[in-house]
Formats: sequence, structure tokens, C-alpha cells
Amino acid sequence: MLTATERRTTRIGFIRSLLMISLVLLAFPVLAIVLSVLNNNSSFSRLSNAEFMKSLDRSRAASADWATEQFVSIGSSGEVMATHEGVELGSNPALAYMVTDCATMSGDPRLLHLAKFMKPRGNPPLWAKMVDPTVVAHPLGESEWADLEEYQRWIMHGISPSDAPLSAAELADMFSPDRFRTGKATHQLFALYLYRKFNGNTPELDRLMDRVENRIAAEAAFDFRVTDLYLQRIAFLLAAGRPDLVKSRWVERALAAQQSDGGWYYNWYGWAPHPFTYTFSEEHSAPHTTAQGMWLAYMLKYRYPEWVDKHYK
Repeated sequence: MLTATERRTTRIGFIRSLLMISLVLLAFPVLAIVLSVLNNNSSFSRLSNAEFMKSLDRSRAASADWATEQFVSIGSSGEVMATHEGVELGSNPALAYMVTDCATMSGDPRLLHLAKFMKPRGNPPLWAKMVDPTVVAHPLGESEWADLEEYQRWIMHGISPSDAPLSAAELADMFSPDRFRTGKATHQLFALYLYRKFNGNTPELDRLMDRVENRIAAEAAFDFRVTDLYLQRIAFLLAAGRPDLVKSRWVERALAAQQSDGGWYYNWYGWAPHPFTYTFSEEHSAPHTTAQGMWLAYMLKYRYPEWVDKHYK
């Protein structure tokens, strides 16, 4: 029979063993996260300029193929029509803006053909100016305005402050330097980008956007999940004129996540853009994510060739 001292020693040893096992079990996920963050920011191999451009051109072509196949169909009598997804794309002004910008940058006949479905017709609402700044659009009605989410009202205000006035609280949110994170921050940056495009630049706006852009870049460094938001961060930083904040490894991972059909998934191995949301549903290439992936690829090719030359020799 064990003595009291021996029993106490045994209990202490058992507790120590449990603590060691617990620490080892905790160390594995921590190590996995650390390695994932490192992999998100550094690459052990460096592509040549020719290799990267081949990858970029392949990505652009595949995404344009996917977009035109998904968004445009040929009717029984040969007429060109928008598919259900094409109607959805045209109803989302931000996505229509991305596709139209890709068409304008590249002159790609397929995208120019697709972009014509995005052109506003009749008496378009205010958001149509995002796609075509020359149109005369009517301000949103009271019910239309009430149906918008806050970030959508920011965008409308950015396009035309007089036609889309914001409340004091909404103005404070839109021009807040530190309030928003994740998707709210990228939406804020897009609204500020449009505000600058339609209303001109000021030193105060530059300082505000710089603060938001650097926060988005910091999030991109740590959030290694290649979700819809991952591509959105890169695309919006490029659109805002900050290729200097975009790491080559992020672009490489974004291009590598493109699916064989030319599109991109909204989630990443089940993880949604929100850090605490997981789904077991089957993945399909998503119009929202694919438009953003296509946009960032076209911007790197046509708007920021110097970024490519700097990062790939």
C-alpha cells in the first residue's frame, strides 16, 4: 500500500502529465496558425516575371471565360441575352462597375459585350452613375433609400452627396478613421474611393483613406483564409491606388485559389469571410468573388505593370 507521501507524489505527477499533454495539444493549433500566417506573407520560391505574367494572363482569360459563359446566353433565335446570373450581376452596381472597368482597361471584346448589359437604360437610379458617370440619374426615393444597408448609402453619398444626403451619424461612420474592421472596412474604403472619384481629392480625405487602407493591409497579413474578403481586400487596395500595400504572396495565393472553371469560391474550405462562420454546403464559383478576382487580375495587368516588374524579375 502506498504511503500518504507516495500518493501525493503520484497525484502531482499525474496532474503534471495532464498539464504537459494539454500544453502539447494547445501548441499544435497555435503552431498551425503561426505557420499559416507565415505562408500567407512569404514564399519560399520566387516566380520569374515571365512565369508570373503567364499565371496572371491565364487567370484573366479563365475568369473572363467564366464571366461571359455565366452571364450571357444565346437565345433560340440567335439573340444575345443576359442569364439569371447576368441579371444578378447587373443588379449589383459594384460588380457591374468591376466588370465594366475590366472591359475599359483591356478592350477585351467579350467583356465589352458583357459590359453593355450593365449600361443603365431608361430613367436609371442614382447608383447607375457608378457604371456610367455621364448618365442623368434620378435620386433614390424614400422607400428605395430605406431598403439600402448603411454601406450602400455611403456609396450613394460618394457618387452624389447632394442627391444622397446622410444623417450626422452616417457621415460620422463613413468618415470614421478607426471604427470598422473586416468587410465593413473594405466597404468603407470603396465608398471613400468613389467619393474621391466623383467629388475630388483633399488632404483630409487622403489621410483618412491612408489610415483605412493600412488597417485593411494589416488584416490581410493575418487573415490567411482565401475567402471572398481576401480577394476584396486586394482588389479594393489596388482600386484605391495602393499597390504598395499589396504583397506578392497575397496575389499568388489569390490566383492559386481560382477554380478550374475560371471562377472563385466565396468560402475557403468551409470558412466564410466572417471569422466565426463555417458551412458544410457544397462550394460553387460565385459571381461576387469571381468579379473581384477578375478585377484584381486586370488591374495588375493593365494599371499596375510596374508592381509586377518590382516584385518579379
